[in-house]
Formats: sequence, C-alpha cells, structure tokens
Amino acid sequence: MLNLTPPEIAAIVATTIGAATDLKTRKIYNWLTFPSAFLGVGLNAYLGGIEGFKDAGLGWALATLLMIFPNPGKRMHFGDVKMMAAVGAFLGPIKLLLVMFYFSLLYGLVAVIFMVRAIPPDQYKAFWLAFTSMGAGVDLSATVDMTDVRAAGKRMIPLGPIIAVGTILGIVLAKPTMHFMGFNWYQ
Repeated sequence: MLNLTPPEIAAIVATTIGAATDLKTRKIYNWLTFPSAFLGVGLNAYLGGIEGFKDAGLGWALATLLMIFPNPGKRMHFGDVKMMAAVGAFLGPIKLLLVMFYFSLLYGLVAVIFMVRAIPPDQYKAFWLAFTSMGAGVDLSATVDMTDVRAAGKRMIPLGPIIAVGTILGIVLAKPTMHFMGFNWYQ
C-alpha cells in the first residue's frame, strides 16, 4: 500500500489537472500553477516547520531554474515551468530531481515516437541506413525525404501529461530508484 503524504497527493492532483488542461487547450493555467506552488510551500511549512518551508522553497527555485534554462523563446508560455515549480514546492529538491529524471526519460521517448511516426513507411529502411551511418562518411540523406521529420521536430509536445506521469513515477518509484542509483541513505 502506498503511504503518500499530503504534499505528494496534492502534487499528483495538481499535475493531473494540468495534464488535462494542457491536452484540451495546450495551456497550463496560472489559476492552477500559482495557487499550487503556494499550497506546496504552505503544506510543507505546516508539516515540517522552517525545514519544510526551506525544502519547499528550494524545490520551487530548483525546478524554476531547471525548466527555464532551455528557453525556446516565443514558442512557450511557461505554464510547464510554473507547473514543475509547483511540483518542486510540493516535493522538495530531492524528489523533484527524481521527477525531472522520469520527466526527461518520458519526454525523450515521446519525442522519438513523434519523429518515428513522421517517417513515411516506405522510407524506414533508408532512414535507418542514414541514421546508423552517421559519422561513417556515408551520405544517404539524398535518399531520405526529411520534410515530414523536420516538421515533426518543430511540433510542440504538450508537457502537462509528461509532467504528471513523471511526478507519479518520481513519487511512487523514489526509494527503488534512489537505491538502484546507489543512494542507500534515502528512506
């Protein structure tokens, strides 16, 4: 049985709502992200005193820095940054890093799926040969139509669902992941 803390439950609920709005409208709204961050700080301060407050503040700041760093410019309105900052406020810096780990894995997987789905089926073999021969001095790019692949690379991927699943995995798999990575001090 899962023994989830109130901040963990709130993080899961907030990210699930954010995922739903992102899928429907392609936005994660401020009416969700800002109150969630304040709730995360407040809950942790209430449950853990000054240490809980510091942990929540550090989680919020770390998430903001990590998510704002790869700024793609005008293509993004930072709802995902604010949502991840709220997750940091709920979970603190250590669990936030676990959430970021799973978020990154999932984002990479989704991006690869988008790219592979963009390759016309009759071009799979030529694309695979071009991909595997990179760096070998073989230029097969003339045999591969990259138009659809380039278009897929410019498509925006809704990050809300990826943040939500990453949050759930980061919470549920925290202890086994940390122990697998050799951090046996983590309880």
